[in-house]
Amino acid sequence: MGLNADTRAVVRADIAARIDMLARELSHLSPSRIAFAVDDIRREARGAQMDALATLASGLERAMATSGGNAVVMPYLEAMGDALEGYGNRDSLPAAAQASLLASVGLRLHG
Repeated sequence: MGLNADTRAVVRADIAARIDMLARELSHLSPSRIAFAVDDIRREARGAQMDALATLASGLERAMATSGGNAVVMPYLEAMGDALEGYGNRDSLPAAAQASLLASVGLRLHG
């Protein structure tokens, strides 16, 4: 069962604000602070059944853990913002859109 339109709008606005804050403050945040913030986003997205967004957040968590740094963060945040916009008033994203979002991270990271 999906969220009603008002609840979905509130959740999207909250997650958008968190993504924007991370992007703005990235150079001033420790990797652990970023990881905690991304985990919060992932949990909220999963709870709101925004699976593509939650998957991107999980990917960012893994990428930070393996790379040990913040260099991978912006491409993921950009893709997470794109995913959030893609949801609009929908409960889910088509599989092709989800795959495109994941592929966009690779393009953003590796050109």
